Amino acid sequence: MIPCSLAHHDLRGGDVTRWDLTPTSLDRWGIAPVDPRPPSNDQYGRLLEDPDGTCEWSAWIGLSVLLPGATTDSVQQTITAWLRQHESLRSHLDLVDGAVRRRTLPPEDVSVTPTPLGEHGSEGLRALLTREFHDACRPARMPAGALVSVATEHGHVLHAAFDHVTFDGLSAYGAVGHLAGTHTAIVNGVHEQQLSPSYVDVAEQEVSVSASTTQDDPRLAPWRDFLAGGRIPPAPAASGIDPDGSYDHGLVRHDICDGDRAARLALGYAAEGFPTGMLWTAVLMQAIGDEAHALMSTHGRPSPLWMDSVGWFAGVAPLSMALPPGATTRDWVIEGVRAWRESAPAAALPLGLVHRLLDVPIEPQLVLSIIDGSRIDGHEWWRPLGSAIHLGDVPPSSQTHLWLTILPEGVTLVTRLPLAPGARTWLDDVAARFSHVVEIETSTPYVPTPEALP
Repeated sequence: MIPCSLAHHDLRGGDVTRWDLTPTSLDRWGIAPVDPRPPSNDQYGRLLEDPDGTCEWSAWIGLSVLLPGATTDSVQQTITAWLRQHESLRSHLDLVDGAVRRRTLPPEDVSVTPTPLGEHGSEGLRALLTREFHDACRPARMPAGALVSVATEHGHVLHAAFDHVTFDGLSAYGAVGHLAGTHTAIVNGVHEQQLSPSYVDVAEQEVSVSASTTQDDPRLAPWRDFLAGGRIPPAPAASGIDPDGSYDHGLVRHDICDGDRAARLALGYAAEGFPTGMLWTAVLMQAIGDEAHALMSTHGRPSPLWMDSVGWFAGVAPLSMALPPGATTRDWVIEGVRAWRESAPAAALPLGLVHRLLDVPIEPQLVLSIIDGSRIDGHEWWRPLGSAIHLGDVPPSSQTHLWLTILPEGVTLVTRLPLAPGARTWLDDVAARFSHVVEIETSTPYVPTPEALP
């Protein structure tokens, strides 16, 4: 399940249905008492970006999953149960006279209704989803997303997307298995309604903690080092990406290695206790160059209890690595573990808070997200259910976002690349070096050395 755009996903046409909250649910939501819990720092920033839903770009994250043997009734029950389970999806934010107001719909008031949209071929469906997601996935919309199902010979394929204000990458990956599992339980008559721990509560806690965070907080130390040049380090000069530039983006995919080779590389390091995610991060940083700087995306969940929850939990932490020419891959992995241990706590500080405390511009440049499929519930069903993760559009900028996906089938690098002159050549070279390092490292049996983890 590799991140892609709708334009590059193989869609199955069929009888299309859009799923909306019923008028009664919307009415009750609109008159629900004001919820005093504040938005997170990121949510507030997103509202300011697109307060009235008229921005040219729609920052949504979407998914597709087949619900085998589904009927219109079972799809309706599945969507209803899922919306009831996740408070963030039914907690509305908007700006009123410059102040944020939240209203939260109680789970028992959620009901959805089908709107038939007729038969669509694959290209017609692509245009429909593009339009629906772009229009509906807005931070102040109620709800901030869209759900569409397509009846096919094998069941109903559910396509869903939500604005980033209430949805992050792990929310989407986790939702694939959870939606399929909920549907299976409903069809077999064993579903019991659950409520996941709420992102709204985490947002409230974040704001409370932020209010008491001062400039002497030790978690600011990695940020001070990272921002020593007066800004976030830019992409490597070889990329041709001007940190002050404003570029359109393209989504580029590189398949790094197959599953067998990935397993051979990971096996020896895992036996010594090296985290798989950091192994692959370090190898990618080695491929970028002797000196590499990135914002590492973190899942942001406060504990494993929240792993099934939906919301914008994700944070970022700074990671810088610099080794002399000739350093081995093992050197890079050891250095990566050491550097990450120092930097990881910094992810608890939202970027807006870092900006306010350090008074340094915060414009993300190179952002890296690691998706280790083996750590996500339901990953075994991603391929059988034809699942996919979709990414919406973003405004022009100099930000490069890399998604490194580790699956049993292999390792893939997907990059949202600023279309600067020379950037594609630079990225192709990075991917080629990445693949070459993996090939070299797996060409002979792994031999552990006496050095211990730092």
